[in-house]
Amino acid sequence: MLTLIIPVLLIPTTLVIFFRFINKKNKPPIFGVYKQRGKSYWFKFLLMFTILKLRQLINHIKHLLDVEFGRSSDGTVHIQRRETDLEQKYFLADSPTAVDAVYFNGMSKTGDVVICNLARRPGQVCDSFLLLKVNGEELLLSPCLPDTYQEQSGLEIGDYKIKGLTIQKMIPMRAWNVSYTGEMKLRSDYEKKVNVQMDLTWSSIWNSFNYDTQMSARCMANDLARENWSRGYFQLLKKFHQTHYEQMGYFKGTIIIDDKVHSVNMPCLRDHSFGPFRDWRTFHRYVYHFIFLENGDCMAIGAVSQPAILSHLTIGYFCRRSDQTVFPIESCDFQLYQHGEHQVLPKDYGFVFKTGNYKEIL
Repeated sequence: MLTLIIPVLLIPTTLVIFFRFINKKNKPPIFGVYKQRGKSYWFKFLLMFTILKLRQLINHIKHLLDVEFGRSSDGTVHIQRRETDLEQKYFLADSPTAVDAVYFNGMSKTGDVVICNLARRPGQVCDSFLLLKVNGEELLLSPCLPDTYQEQSGLEIGDYKIKGLTIQKMIPMRAWNVSYTGEMKLRSDYEKKVNVQMDLTWSSIWNSFNYDTQMSARCMANDLARENWSRGYFQLLKKFHQTHYEQMGYFKGTIIIDDKVHSVNMPCLRDHSFGPFRDWRTFHRYVYHFIFLENGDCMAIGAVSQPAILSHLTIGYFCRRSDQTVFPIESCDFQLYQHGEHQVLPKDYGFVFKTGNYKEIL
């Protein structure tokens, strides 16, 4: 008798659960932007987690093969072809939204700052700027700011060069040179100009962190599973894709401001982005923290909101000085809607993140 009752009870119970699932409504996006977990979240999470893990496994095997076949007769591991290719200038072709951008962000505990960006665009156009602050001097700005639009000419075309700013690769994934010769204006008085000569070498002991292949599968799957999936959605993901990698390192060199010499030695992040599409109008907001610790460890942690494809994407990595290991951020409770949405500044600021065997409170 019991064996007959159990199937009889299971059938209506299953039907009730099924129809409740079908009729369950998803929670609306927070502030109309940030998607929340829906009824199919766990199915999408497990599917995407599996796909991303398999992709990472394939890339890891390719990496091992590159190392194996890249060894010289004396056993020395050379810079791998894959990494060398990443450091090449990107061919912009005729796509009006194509981009090839290099960016440096350096800062010291005494308040010195060197930030520069040069994004090559089709038609010999660049988005570029330079910010300098050294030895307690006033913040200096590129003459073009607040506008970043500039046009290349002559020998500048095709290189990371614009109006006195030159960014050159010396050794792939190990050393770059950043120089500038020209005028800059004071933040407090745009009419006042100073002459600047800058010659800095960026170098690194860390490997780069490639967001295409090294992001945490769990973290990425969590963010993707919140979105509304469709064929059009994945077509947009493909369209908006750009290669982006970052690398922690150090700036060292000199900056001369009106004949006054300043020595520079500071930690600095470098990144390189390229691809057929970048339109800043597709971004809602992003917050990115660059953190350098006294023990030599450093990290980059943040969140990006690009509502058409990912209303919230957790990004970042942790660099451990002791063995030069780079770990992806596994999770972070930083939420954009809690920090400055609608230009309302938070009264408290902090977050918890996990990476490897570490759980840190910031």
